[in-house]
Amino acid sequence: MNDSIIQDSIKVAGQAISKTAETGEHTNWWMWLAIAEFGIITFLILKEQLKPKDTARQRFKDESLKQEIDFGNIINSSFNSIQLYDELKVKCHPDRFPTDKEKNIIAENIFQEISKNRNNVKRLLELKEEAIQKLNINF
Repeated sequence: MNDSIIQDSIKVAGQAISKTAETGEHTNWWMWLAIAEFGIITFLILKEQLKPKDTARQRFKDESLKQEIDFGNIINSSFNSIQLYDELKVKCHPDRFPTDKEKNIIAENIFQEISKNRNNVKRLLELKEEAIQKLNINF
């Protein structure tokens, strides 16, 4: 489509130039109009082609900005997550339940979640409550 627009513009510009040459006029507004049209169309096409492509990094950034960020949890996690993580990893370790297979499996799942979320205080507190309910651990 862009090529046909450019070809039409060149055709109109050529006709205006040939008409000017036939009449012998040096300044013809048709010629300047055709040249201006050609310039504008070329500019718009080049602008569209030079537009930066939507990259995966840009999409990730846009999606991240749409999400709500809990700054309270981030600040709280930076100061309090280490102590809570250390307490949970000792109390919920699967080796504390060697005789009870069911509790061992539950403890293993909770311990894996604790390891994944060691810098997220909100999630660690949720896992602490889950450990209290499912494993009957007293903190």
